Amino acid sequence: MNKEFNKGLLLAGLGSFWWGFIGVIYFKSITYIGHIELVVHRCLWSTVTLILTTFLFSKWYIFFEILKSKKNLIYLFFSGSLIFVNWAAWIYAIATNRIIDASFGYFIMPILSVMLGYIFF
Repeated sequence: MNKEFNKGLLLAGLGSFWWGFIGVIYFKSITYIGHIELVVHRCLWSTVTLILTTFLFSKWYIFFEILKSKKNLIYLFFSGSLIFVNWAAWIYAIATNRIIDASFGYFIMPILSVMLGYIFF
């Protein structure tokens, strides 16, 4: 195995730990907020982060190039909708004390990430 593969394994593992452990603690501490409201808030802050990083890295030409294509906008709409549903389901599961049930849906993610990374990269 090469260094890049091992680095990918480590980063996928850390990302899964961050989402699965730290995320649960964070979302559990703010369960008084409605789960849809929280997801909408995350979406809005993600948009602000996108705009800030686009500005900081001077990538406006790429941003506007993506927005020109109707096909890209359709892909972005559907992928964004799937991410919204994913976030909403996870936060709802935590808010209703269904953490173990939701975790069963997420436990395979690191395995799939490594497999897809190995296949495509």
